Amino acid sequence: MTGPDNPLKIAIVSDYYFDYVGGAQTSMRQQKLALERAGHTVLIISPARGIGGARYQRTADGLQVRPLFRLPALDLAVMPNTARSVGVLEEYLRAERVDIVHVQTEFGLAHTATGAAASIGIPLIHTVHSLYWASEGTPQASVAWFIRWALGRVIGTRIPNILFTPRPTDNVLRNLVIAMARRSKQVVSPSKHQAEDLAAAGVAGNISVIPNPISTMDVESNTLTIEQARRPNFLWVARCEPVKRPLHFARAVIIALARTNNGFSVDFVGEGSDFAALKKLATDHPEITVHGALPHDDVLALMDASAAIALTSLGFDNQPMTIAEAVSRERGVLYCDPKLTEGLLHSGYRSQTADDAGLADAIVALVEDPSLLVTLSRGALIDRELFSPTNYADRIVEVYRR
Repeated sequence: MTGPDNPLKIAIVSDYYFDYVGGAQTSMRQQKLALERAGHTVLIISPARGIGGARYQRTADGLQVRPLFRLPALDLAVMPNTARSVGVLEEYLRAERVDIVHVQTEFGLAHTATGAAASIGIPLIHTVHSLYWASEGTPQASVAWFIRWALGRVIGTRIPNILFTPRPTDNVLRNLVIAMARRSKQVVSPSKHQAEDLAAAGVAGNISVIPNPISTMDVESNTLTIEQARRPNFLWVARCEPVKRPLHFARAVIIALARTNNGFSVDFVGEGSDFAALKKLATDHPEITVHGALPHDDVLALMDASAAIALTSLGFDNQPMTIAEAVSRERGVLYCDPKLTEGLLHSGYRSQTADDAGLADAIVALVEDPSLLVTLSRGALIDRELFSPTNYADRIVEVYRR
């Protein structure tokens, strides 16, 4: 492959552990592949588990940082933004002759990298993977003040206090995102609706909408056949948490099974706090298989064996990697959130309502008319171009060079 005339060296910075399977981490891995295929060099600066010795350790493709400590409930590395840590990162960026610092989280390490980049005049880009932090349970007003204070100490920057939601802890985390986005002149949002919300929250930098790429399409995909669609299998894959609404979909599936004489099947993939309740709902329904977490290759195999992918979050997701992966495998997406548009123009089927009954109606409609599922599969061939690695690399490099 012929590389670019002026290849760049990019440092992608993440506060998240890369061994955790999440949408942001998956996106960053795919971005790295897309940029490397385009002839650029990508370094990853992120926390690592279980490393001893020096706090900062160089690897073949970046820099690993040993966190001060880890928050077990969130599996989040805590790495305070201090003058010393800024100095270490500044030295690393200089030594590696990094051209672009691309931060993709909003905690201490991201702010440390921002300070180091500013100190030596390296352009800074911030991709916002989620403005829509959400938690379950009663609003935790009694601890929100402490969370705000502690995060302020970690990032070394004042956190705004825009009212996004009446839930105090969620509001603090959403304002944390705004604090980081306001530090960058170039902000990237994978979705249009999040970009609009960032601008409305006072992010004054240039905001570019660039969907997450899928760069791992080495295994050939296949358009859905009418035979597969006649007794379809649906795949639900996500964290098994309330924000992803697996129980809503499971209840809808049970309703639809009764209405279609068990005319379809469903696979659930993912673990989380709703897992036990999901298993219980599925107990008397052999058409529902609850897998728990699976390796990525196994998930892709289930996608290929399915007729469509179900995405049931509402008001939470920015631009889910599930959509990008589904259309890359030539599969349609059953969804319920009207704000989700990227990648769904030709391959998306939205339920009339987001409740159990509305999702059940959508399932029944797809089961009773197999041609709908085939049409969505063919539409995915069009929509997946939006997530091509070439498209991503061209557009993000334009932002880098701006």
